[in-house]
Amino acid sequence: MVILKMKYKLVTFAFLLASINLMGQIPYNNRYTSPVFSEIEINTNVIYGNAPALLFPYILESLTMDEDLLMDIYLPVGDTLSKRPVLLCMHSGAFLTGSKLAEDMVAFCDSMAHRGYVTASIDYRLGMNPLSSASSIRAVYRGLQDGRTAIRFLKENRNVYNIDTNNIYMLGSSAGSFVGLHNIFLDTEDERPPETYSNPDLGCLDCSGNNYSHLGKSNGLVGLWGSLQDTTLIVETDTIPVLLVHGTDDGVVPFGYGAAFGNPAFPASYGSELIAERIENLGYKPEKYFVVGEGHEFYGTNNGNWPVGPNAYWDTVFNKTVSFSHSIHMPYAGFYHEQIENNAYFYDQSQKANSWYWDFGDGNYSTEQNPSHTYSNSGPYNVVQFVSNNLNSWDTTSAIISITVGIYEHQQPLLSLYPNPAQINILLKNNDSEAMNVHVFNTRGLRVDGLKILPQQIYKLNVEGYLPGIYFVKYRNTKGVMTKTFLKIR
Repeated sequence: MVILKMKYKLVTFAFLLASINLMGQIPYNNRYTSPVFSEIEINTNVIYGNAPALLFPYILESLTMDEDLLMDIYLPVGDTLSKRPVLLCMHSGAFLTGSKLAEDMVAFCDSMAHRGYVTASIDYRLGMNPLSSASSIRAVYRGLQDGRTAIRFLKENRNVYNIDTNNIYMLGSSAGSFVGLHNIFLDTEDERPPETYSNPDLGCLDCSGNNYSHLGKSNGLVGLWGSLQDTTLIVETDTIPVLLVHGTDDGVVPFGYGAAFGNPAFPASYGSELIAERIENLGYKPEKYFVVGEGHEFYGTNNGNWPVGPNAYWDTVFNKTVSFSHSIHMPYAGFYHEQIENNAYFYDQSQKANSWYWDFGDGNYSTEQNPSHTYSNSGPYNVVQFVSNNLNSWDTTSAIISITVGIYEHQQPLLSLYPNPAQINILLKNNDSEAMNVHVFNTRGLRVDGLKILPQQIYKLNVEGYLPGIYFVKYRNTKGVMTKTFLKIR
């Protein structure tokens, strides 16, 4: 019996040591930015909907047959995360050819699944009369409907595939990019082209394919050499992140304004150059990769397949896709600090984070959001903040602080304020044992606020109505008068 107790104590002690060691490490990971899963599984030919498709030779819009809509779903093996972002891929082929097995779409799905995404490549309805402007518009609209059908299916089956329904992104090449661009910009019924209402009526945006009661709009788009019916579809409320990739000498889908293939039967549309210009004029910043002198599918494919394998542009486009996708769902690290002698006080300014890890640079760590730390020795220290969220998405930042250790009385700053810069609210914390009066002044010396904060209390000051700029916070109690500053941003 004594021997059993001793074994138990040894195991418990070893466990505690392991726990302490783990807590003393920032949990860096490469998920989403590098391959972290050695295996993936592919669920092939998953039916995500059923809709009427044109029958060959695609002359009569009324001649249709119901068709199952299929997708292949790629999943990282061994992943325990309960919610994961999705990349939904749509092939090229001018709405006449192509499939979910296009080599570039398979490559995106495979590689992104190894990085921790759920990915899917879809078949969408093909068929149009290349001599009819109305038929080409209807072909794009059917593709738009099918893309939305696929998103509704994924949302409905979120628990089956462990999907975060707020982070479903589209990636489209050529015709697939037409689908993706219209998904995020042609997103209301009053924007529907008149050609979609008759012979026969194709139905509303989310009225085709399946009956799942979700919206089929994506949360981000990688648009490869695509085009949009009209840039007036882009309005101020269209804030979905976009990465646009295009060659300036594209002869299939014009970089600027023109008809696909130069075919006068096709309606002219707006390429990536003009889409980006419109977004920028509305005050937003799309991600762009425009290559001077390059043409269509410039990473080496022909209708989605590589005749001789990817060229050097493939790595660039893929890496930009990796960075762009991660930027949508990642938190953003940020902090500032105050210090008195060897006591440092750290104030979190991160965005979209729910876990915080700090390395104080002297072998000590913290998981608090706003920690403080006392240094034992003088010197410069590299303080690292690592933040993460429920998707195990992460960001990190660091700063060098200089500590001088001497003989002094331990103290905190009497007033702490954070975040700084501030946009809507700023928290003022009275760290003292007595109340203090606080006044806020602008750079012209005019008082814009006055308040009283009780001992050890936090006051939330709304600064949303302040003009952008620097403000001075003057605080007073029996210990004297002191001043801090903060920056109000838009």
